[in-house]
Amino acid sequence: MKRMVILILLTVAGKSAIIGAPNSERSREQTESKNTYALVVSGINKNPKERLAKEKAVKDLRRFLLNNAKVKPDNLRILVDSNTLVIEGSKNSTAENLKEQMNAFAATVTSVDRFIFYYVGQANIVADKLRFNLPGADITHEQLAEWMSRVKAASILIVLDCPGAGLAVKAMAEQDRIIIGACSADQHYSTQFSEYFVPALVDHQSDTNGDGEVSLLEAFTSASRQLDDFYRRQSLLKTETPVLEDNADGVPSRQPWRYKQDKTDGLAASKFFLSGE
Repeated sequence: MKRMVILILLTVAGKSAIIGAPNSERSREQTESKNTYALVVSGINKNPKERLAKEKAVKDLRRFLLNNAKVKPDNLRILVDSNTLVIEGSKNSTAENLKEQMNAFAATVTSVDRFIFYYVGQANIVADKLRFNLPGADITHEQLAEWMSRVKAASILIVLDCPGAGLAVKAMAEQDRIIIGACSADQHYSTQFSEYFVPALVDHQSDTNGDGEVSLLEAFTSASRQLDDFYRRQSLLKTETPVLEDNADGVPSRQPWRYKQDKTDGLAASKFFLSGE
């Protein structure tokens, strides 16, 4: 009797292993086939010093995405003000070109992929709408949100490094999205978030939990604290407070590193890694 029970258990276990194998293999294949797509947009900037800083941020971000985040060259698109900056393969950052690129990504990105949208430049608020300053006609955050809704990715990262960025968060918030704004909705001065955030993505000092990788939350935290230090050293009134939203409630947090205590944004960003993908 005992021998029969053992034989039955061994048979069941063997079948379970066979049945489970394809599922395990399928999961691994899905992981391996996941692609990261990225669109980097730089608007116009009339201030020479600020323009140079933004242009450097775009170049550094491009290098990071290709070399560290392992984004395939064909999956990366860059739009810049071609009157002041030329990057190989880039196009002019007009509203028409931006819409065209967003439609192209909407047709290409699948439900197992990731999509990154990164805007660095100037913007202003008119009639409660954030207007991204592009060569030619501007676009509003509502237009951008509508174009973004067509991209059906497994996860989407949106970074807006511009004045008043927090105003766009509510319109763009959805499940499986992480939205980072260089400042809150009521802060309308030029921002310098990317100057700290992009380097923080590869700085081992950003890795505060010591796991050997820099999460999105760790890079955001590092950039936020470096900005605090900058304004403190310069004895200036702080005019930019970065915000992060990742729980789809449309209300961004200024201290997402406190997500365990505050039960707000930060958890998804703590599990989102770009380097090594």
